[in-house]
Amino acid sequence: MNKDINEKHLDVYENRFELFQDGESQVYYQGVQNEETKKRYNRINQALSNGYLEERYNSISEVDFNALSEENKRLLRNMVDGITSEVGRSLVGLAFLQLTIKSIEPNQSIRLHKGASKRGTFSWVEGISMRTIDSTYNTPFLREHGLLNLNSYGLFMTRSLAENYPYTSLYKAEMRGSFDDWIAIVDAIENNTMPPELGLCYMMALLRNRSERFQEQANKACSMIDKFKGESFDTIKNLIERFFSSTDYSARVFEVTMHCLLQAMDEMHFLGDADIVPLSQMRSANKKHGNVGDIELTENNIIFESWDAKYGKPYLRDELEELRDKLLTHPDVKVAGFVVDSAVDYRRDIVNRKNEVEVETATEINLFSFEEWVIYETSSVPTAQKNELAYRWLKAVVECFARKRTKKAPIDEPCDAWINDLINILM
Repeated sequence: MNKDINEKHLDVYENRFELFQDGESQVYYQGVQNEETKKRYNRINQALSNGYLEERYNSISEVDFNALSEENKRLLRNMVDGITSEVGRSLVGLAFLQLTIKSIEPNQSIRLHKGASKRGTFSWVEGISMRTIDSTYNTPFLREHGLLNLNSYGLFMTRSLAENYPYTSLYKAEMRGSFDDWIAIVDAIENNTMPPELGLCYMMALLRNRSERFQEQANKACSMIDKFKGESFDTIKNLIERFFSSTDYSARVFEVTMHCLLQAMDEMHFLGDADIVPLSQMRSANKKHGNVGDIELTENNIIFESWDAKYGKPYLRDELEELRDKLLTHPDVKVAGFVVDSAVDYRRDIVNRKNEVEVETATEINLFSFEEWVIYETSSVPTAQKNELAYRWLKAVVECFARKRTKKAPIDEPCDAWINDLINILM
């Protein structure tokens, strides 16, 4: 029978495995660990023993995920979203482990999950005992933080993960879960198209947001919304202001709450034919993504209104220059501006430059406090419907941070602290 040498395949020999894929070959030798692999293995264990995972977990909110491609994010989201009570947990735990290993030791292959320093058991020369690392560090960490409900003995109690073959698309053991996404992640890590530490932190954030503990708190917050039906517009607006002014990472919350007002107006059909652009990741590069501002309205996919949330930045001279550059490449924008949580700094140079940019770009530019922006956006809402709008606004805020509106507000940051703060405010 003729064999197509270009077809992806794995050749198994007495002392080695040869993987052929994407026009390249990789050889994995069977045998006891070599000295370099032992050193890598020791460094991995040492880093984990020194709290590597805890340090990353405690600083997730500070991570900028923009260097992670949309394809990488999609793969990681698919893995986490594919978890059910029956399937998916072990593969997600394994992907988490592989991201961890590669983050600490970039030269360690994450396809080779068995390694030993003594003869008598199966081992790859450049393989490490992933089972030992998992049971000692990985699974305990995931269980302790309620991120993944794994067997306390570790994910390799799932025997299908422990076959004596490298982790490739040709791994033939029966896998329960999103195998294609998992192996695509492995390939991406190995071919350096997924930054492993960034991928690890992103998966941490995803797991944190779906954990049972978070879901309980999120549902609790959502159940508290109804008691605000009938409350006045100003009462609810003041409550929302209190939230973004007192919680952590207020800049992001400020932006989300602004977006939520437009979501509520859209639900009540006050935006006409306009569409709200879903929120972008915080600190996203607007020019790269084609955005003008944080909150945008479009008609026929053309931006006509744009707002940038500027928490704690009342002086907007540099921001006006950036806005000018964007408007010159988006001539269809009719209204644009900045919204500050406090009073805007209206010194002469700001006013003069605003007027100049308006003339140059033929765009109405507004510099608003939060109060002024709310009045501007809701000016067309009949007084009799203002209280209903406020209730829907609050509902949108809570549901966004409860991750119930991920298509409109795909918030990648961990939301548990925000939900807890909301609960305290809603009580």
